[in-house]
Amino acid sequence: MLKTFIHTIVIILIALSALLYIDSGSSDGDAFPARPVRVIVPFNPGGGTDTYVRILQKAIKDNDLMPQPLVILNKPGGGATIGSTYVKDAKNDGYTLLCLHEALLTSKVTGQSPHGPEAFESVAATGENDMLIIVNDSAPFRTMKAFMDEAKSRPETLKFGVNFGTPTHFAGIQLENTAPGARFRLVSAGGGANRLAALMGGHLDAAIFSVGEFVRFRSNGLRALAYLREERHEEFPDIPTAEELGYPVNSSNLQYWWYPKGTDSEIVDYMANILKKAMETEYAVNRSNELQIEPRTIVGQELQDRIDRKMRLFGEMKTAERLDLPDVVFWAFVFVAVFGVTVFIKRKSNETEAAIASESLTLRFDKAFGVVGMCVVYVSLMGFGIATFVWATSLFLVVSGLYLTNFDKRRLLPVFETAFLLPFGLHFVFTKLFAIQLP
Repeated sequence: MLKTFIHTIVIILIALSALLYIDSGSSDGDAFPARPVRVIVPFNPGGGTDTYVRILQKAIKDNDLMPQPLVILNKPGGGATIGSTYVKDAKNDGYTLLCLHEALLTSKVTGQSPHGPEAFESVAATGENDMLIIVNDSAPFRTMKAFMDEAKSRPETLKFGVNFGTPTHFAGIQLENTAPGARFRLVSAGGGANRLAALMGGHLDAAIFSVGEFVRFRSNGLRALAYLREERHEEFPDIPTAEELGYPVNSSNLQYWWYPKGTDSEIVDYMANILKKAMETEYAVNRSNELQIEPRTIVGQELQDRIDRKMRLFGEMKTAERLDLPDVVFWAFVFVAVFGVTVFIKRKSNETEAAIASESLTLRFDKAFGVVGMCVVYVSLMGFGIATFVWATSLFLVVSGLYLTNFDKRRLLPVFETAFLLPFGLHFVFTKLFAIQLP
């Protein structure tokens, strides 16, 4: 009696989970947006992009610009390629949005990412961030001319800090191109905080920083040689532009918003309009000014023209052979060698114990290899888009459960109950509670 009651409850839960799963995809025909829109930020929380997305998220919420909220999901790693790939492969229904600055453009040019703007629908560009050439205040270069003359007289000597594959990297190359004979030793020094540490530690002679970074780090003893825009910054009128000094470099960075390729144009236009309105709110304008970011928005044909122009500009630059990168092959060899020696020593020390244990231990390699094979098939079904998370997981649990229980008829019902209840339940938890997209 008790078993019958338990199985009845389980069946009811399976039915409810299935209904929730079906309901989760039923909003596709409703007016957009019918559920929260995920914004993928391919960097850690607290960074520049994450901070700016949260500003617009709050502006949209506080001003009731959308009937549904933006939900931020951080997916850092791989130089932003993990997050961008996630969005590229997402369903193009308007509910998965990527916020990524010009690194999406530059990483394609450098080969750091296999995809670029062509794999997405551009929605908008918001918040322009300007750049400066910065040196340590104790550096011998008091002017931009002295710095560039040094780069000419001692080519490939001055260590110029950039972040590989980002606009800072290309701005450094642009600067070289304005002065024939000038050559920097471009060093991939990472993000702003890392560039600051390297500059203050004497590991860099100069670096490129955004205006916002300069404001935050200036008290550490930094000095700006030039501002990389056409006109001087109103907050720093004493800093000359590189162009007025004879080095015509105009470099800035915007936060671009991208949808998966094939997203309906009406949804793209709708979201572009929402972002534009959010940027115009008093809160977004004030916060942008605090961060020394110009609160502007670019949409439509102007946006596409800018992307095309930037891609042509970046494509004309040679980058691969110019970076001072770590010797990856050497350090990989060292790691493998150390690991191999460690394993060899450990194996020798355990030979006696292993010999004794092998006499009584019987390993079930057949089951182990069988489950591994099932895992490969399971991942492949989702990876190649053959089956969704729910159905692939259900199939995996049924097959593996029957296999591990030796097809025991007494365990058929629990196996099938688990195989159908767990996937539907997990789908609900991940998609509804955590706003995480599943295959």
